[in-house]
Amino acid sequence: MTAAPAPHTTGKRRLSADNRREQILRSAADLFIERGFEGVSMADIAASLGTSRPTIYTYFPSTESVLDALLDERLEHLPARLRPLLCDAQATSFADVFRALLNERELLMLLNSGGGPHFRARRQAFLNAIEERLNLQQISKLRTETRGHLPQPMLIAVVLNLLSSVAYEQTVNEQWNPDELAALLEKFIVGGVDGVLG
Repeated sequence: MTAAPAPHTTGKRRLSADNRREQILRSAADLFIERGFEGVSMADIAASLGTSRPTIYTYFPSTESVLDALLDERLEHLPARLRPLLCDAQATSFADVFRALLNERELLMLLNSGGGPHFRARRQAFLNAIEERLNLQQISKLRTETRGHLPQPMLIAVVLNLLSSVAYEQTVNEQWNPDELAALLEKFIVGGVDGVLG
């Protein structure tokens, strides 16, 4: 008795659920960055993968849930990536914080791919993750030197928003030398406009 011939296969293997989910996230991240969050639909994500919308809906109920998964994943690992820099016994320089932010290119791009309340909340979570790891000696010193009356949380918020905004602009435009920009930001934050011009 001869064995039955093996069924013909096309050579394509089905992706595991985890791999398919990761593929969806990767494609969606690229689309969100390229078109902006509001310019991407579930149909767009499906088309970019050459699959159907029901396949995408199997993993995610909406584009918001796709975005949340992307940001959760990246924010979850952010403190660990920043820990070596921000938990040093020495006061961390603002230039070092800025350089660390530049290394978070995709996260910065995703956080700035939309403008609604959801994005503002996620951007704040990003800044909070940095603030939790930041050695605050430098900001306390800055407050003393400037004899300012700003509450420390407000001062931290202003500084971190400045650093992340400039890091995002540099990520998008890449028009300045990153080291020169980091040094300029350090001078500006510590000495104000007079410190930069003086």
